[in-house]
Amino acid sequence: MKFIHAIDPLKFVFFELCNCPDGYAADPQRADFFEIIMFKDPERAEGYYIYLIPPYRISEITLKDKEGYMMAFKREYLEEDDKEYALDVFNLFNMHGQYTGFQIDHDVAETLQHLKVLIEKEYTHSTGTYLVLKALLKVFLLNLIRSNQHYFLNQDVNQKRVYQFIMLMDEHYKTERKAGFYSSKMGISEKRINQILKEKMNKTLTQLLHERLVVEAERMLIACELTIKEIAFDLHFEDPAYFSRFYKKQTGQSPEDFKNKQSHNL
Repeated sequence: MKFIHAIDPLKFVFFELCNCPDGYAADPQRADFFEIIMFKDPERAEGYYIYLIPPYRISEITLKDKEGYMMAFKREYLEEDDKEYALDVFNLFNMHGQYTGFQIDHDVAETLQHLKVLIEKEYTHSTGTYLVLKALLKVFLLNLIRSNQHYFLNQDVNQKRVYQFIMLMDEHYKTERKAGFYSSKMGISEKRINQILKEKMNKTLTQLLHERLVVEAERMLIACELTIKEIAFDLHFEDPAYFSRFYKKQTGQSPEDFKNKQSHNL
């Protein structure tokens, strides 16, 4: 039987932590994903703990010996036309800066476990579809949002400004490197946007832009047939040598070294 909207494994990933694919944690491609990691809380017999990691904030989290699962998805799996929901999801993943981590109440954990079973079944089914998976994911996230209702009631306008900046950065990071561009688009001063980002994300605008550029550079170094010179131009570095210096300053290694290491790991 023909079906449509097949699940793309490059846009949605699900696995038990004990079956984590080789190399997943170190793969720069994972920076594209919203990641949900739910596992049993060792401090409570029936409790669960959850990590929520937003895109472009690769966090080193130890998963060894944890009993639980990972669910990761790209932005296509969010209904961004529903602005209030999209903002709530963004804030949920960024409550504590680089990533969010908190204990799950028993009742919420029970609901999420039921949804996890349905999500896994749809994900592994031979005729599983994007639309069903997207709907189940929304119910899963809405339950997390509801369980943190107290936090969302205390949101201020600066949460929306962080969301606005992240959306602008995602659209313009290749061509716009100056704080003035983003502050002008947002209608606030450069000083104020940096204060807000430092408070909410614990990083400056420039640091976030540089992180985003590095993530994209590493994706292209791994996935593309482009030369380092072509990658530099694609990222709007006028001088490939400057791109190499920039990359080495941010990561401690040259683009060539990174690319060679990745090739040896294949």
